[in-house]
Amino acid sequence: MGEQATPQPASEHGGRWLTRERDHGRGHAERAALSELLAAIRDRVLDEAQIRPGHRLLDIGAGTGLLTHAATTRVAPTGRVVAVDLAVSALAQIDRDDPNVHAVAGNASHLPIATASMDRVVTRSVLIYLHDLSGALREVARVLKPGGVLAAFEPINAGRHHDAVLASLTSTELDAIDELRQRSSATAAPMLAFSIDTLREAAQHAGFTSTFIEAAVTDQMTTHEKVDAYLHRIPHPGATSPLDLITNHLGAPLADRYTAAWHQALDHAPDQAGITFTTPVVYLSAHLQKPAS
Repeated sequence: MGEQATPQPASEHGGRWLTRERDHGRGHAERAALSELLAAIRDRVLDEAQIRPGHRLLDIGAGTGLLTHAATTRVAPTGRVVAVDLAVSALAQIDRDDPNVHAVAGNASHLPIATASMDRVVTRSVLIYLHDLSGALREVARVLKPGGVLAAFEPINAGRHHDAVLASLTSTELDAIDELRQRSSATAAPMLAFSIDTLREAAQHAGFTSTFIEAAVTDQMTTHEKVDAYLHRIPHPGATSPLDLITNHLGAPLADRYTAAWHQALDHAPDQAGITFTTPVVYLSAHLQKPAS
């Protein structure tokens, strides 16, 4: 009998997703486009943070270091960046040879950081997964110095939509599939409940004065290969692919019909644009209020 694989702890879902699952089925051009998009998001978050040389900066949910690595050049030569993430495998990819970077495993809701020790906090696509958003932002307020800044980027997944017409599926079937997404992982519920209103309320209660910039990110599926890759790709850490989710809960026949419906939708898509996905996003710039003198 062959050896069974040892399941990874929940804390490693993010690391596995970032390093392997997110890019499943993406060709070179798609990966390049994603890298370009992430670089633009990174630069805008760091711009919103108003980083200066000498700052002590905390990157929450740092992953493999997208924000961390770029932030080190902004705090140089005397500043420091602390990268916090639950996934040790992701943190291992952060440059440990840079003396201005310190990577530490930790939870956004219980930061292993001293009170009032940070000038800036940045994060990207992390707040959406938290069950206690208000508690996490209170933790951010705790570690920030008075007058410090939190800058963040978050997608609003509840508002994500596409223009594919899945005509061969009934509304009942589509509703059942949508309901499955609500429980597709341990973090699916908070992710789909996340909104600008919940973020605004949590930031206000934590003592921040905040600015919100709303935008949207679009993505196109133009080939049948891309459709298959989308249906087999894991959409967020800890989840399963759309086809596995449907197969496991609603049966293989519906999963097969779901696949066929997406390919038919591509065949009937207008012009050369293919199927377009649109995701609302928000950039947050939050200033911690100084205590009254």
